[in-house]
Amino acid sequence: MSSETNLLPSDVSELPLIRIASDLATMAWEQMVAWRSSLGAQLDASVVDTKTSPNDLVTLADAQIESLVRGYLTKVRPADIMVGEEGAPALDPTGFFDTQLLSRLNCFDPGSNDLLDTSDHGQPLEWHVDPIDGTVNYVRNIEHYAFSVGVCEAGEDHGRGLGEEGWLIGLVASPGLNATWLGAKGQGSYRVEGQLSEARGSTLAIPARRLYGTPAGLSGRLLATGFAYTGDNRGPQLAKLLTLMDGYDDIRRCGSAAIDLCMLAEGKVNSYAERGLGIYDYAGGGVIAAEAGASVHRGGSGGPTAAAESEQEARRLIASI
Repeated sequence: MSSETNLLPSDVSELPLIRIASDLATMAWEQMVAWRSSLGAQLDASVVDTKTSPNDLVTLADAQIESLVRGYLTKVRPADIMVGEEGAPALDPTGFFDTQLLSRLNCFDPGSNDLLDTSDHGQPLEWHVDPIDGTVNYVRNIEHYAFSVGVCEAGEDHGRGLGEEGWLIGLVASPGLNATWLGAKGQGSYRVEGQLSEARGSTLAIPARRLYGTPAGLSGRLLATGFAYTGDNRGPQLAKLLTLMDGYDDIRRCGSAAIDLCMLAEGKVNSYAERGLGIYDYAGGGVIAAEAGASVHRGGSGGPTAAAESEQEARRLIASI
């Protein structure tokens, strides 16, 4: 089925979890744009540090965004669990942002000048957050970077296997590409141009494109993938590349697993496969790809992750990584 131009259904846009994820993306988008001018070609050590290798970069923006997200969720969903990449401490958004930004947040109450506790007293949820997926791209001013969040039920192992059990919503927001992708369990996936919070500010319905994966009749087959930063892990990946590419004409490697999975949802690539991801890397994009019709295999922390048009191909990719 081909994608179509439409509006974001209110049943999706008004979901409490989507509204919260939209707030998180608004804060992250603001800070990614604000920090971008500080990151020059010299990769100044005052704003950039390394993790496992010189190309596995973590910025002050990374840590700050995660802190703001943690601070927000501490107030809005205090019983939930946030799993972030950087382990940064909580930072209260109401003491950080000005009123203009805070007024764009769904859960901000101007009367109390504070964030509202929206707890529903149901089962606690896990928020898997990557403050900037594609940090190398971000630092080098390559457009393919994004904030990513995926939400699943807590207390079970939802990291591995095919299917959507336990995963509820995903949202990926990219200032560089000026796009937001979102998906909700059983309700489809969509692309919104720009920020969801800005689109919501209109009195009109939110323009969005429903996503269905690769349209029928599209020529050629592309596989999205990624490679490890360190040579010890990269060697085995490269050795398996020919087998992995069986049935594909070429690969794409944009440097952000979240955006790769959104490209799959849009039908720009046919499949995605990569080993060595954290759950936060694929949490948001995995929901979006699955709701667009893909079979998604989540590899947990460090295992093989794949998404394809069929379960058979997803399993082949997993066996080939």
